[in-house]
Amino acid sequence: MLVKQMTWGWLLGLNGAANVVRRGGRVNVLRREQMGDDMRRIWTPCVWVAVLLAAACRPGAVPLSEARAAAIRDSVTVAMERFREVGASTDREAIAAFYSESPAFRFYENGALRYRSAADVLAGLEGLPPGMRITTEYTDTDIVALAPGLAQVRTRFESTIRGEDGFEFTYGGAATMLWAHEPGGWRILSGHTSAPVPRGG
Repeated sequence: MLVKQMTWGWLLGLNGAANVVRRGGRVNVLRREQMGDDMRRIWTPCVWVAVLLAAACRPGAVPLSEARAAAIRDSVTVAMERFREVGASTDREAIAAFYSESPAFRFYENGALRYRSAADVLAGLEGLPPGMRITTEYTDTDIVALAPGLAQVRTRFESTIRGEDGFEFTYGGAATMLWAHEPGGWRILSGHTSAPVPRGG
């Protein structure tokens, strides 16, 4: 059974650190080696964020107070916990709803561009076998309020994939995410997940 590109890492669900193949009771992990898209696509979200930050830092802009920054951190913490809870369900649309529909949306895995839209994320989720669930735990999480309605998250994660047939696989790594506050609440605007790579001694 092939479990398609596990990404959204962190749950990130599909957390694309690996492809998982089950053959004869044995689980093989196939690491992604291709390195992604052209530089224009890679830099699009970076430019978008730079514009937001430049606007927030323009002359006359009021810096975030510690109280405001703390409120943003608390709000994003709640959003991440809700995302973690929904991510453990089989409601694919509810999970995908946490990803921004902005044209600036990008999500990378191990250096490769994996998703260009929330619709891409939903398509990946719907490709998972029925009943498959992914539970994720976050540790060493650091949330930085960048500007009103914008926060960066850096965290380690460990996700476990479970199928109705007893299949189970655990993987983990690190993730960075940019959360933006939109009319519907906090959404993931861009992100990247990576898995540890064995290094020679």
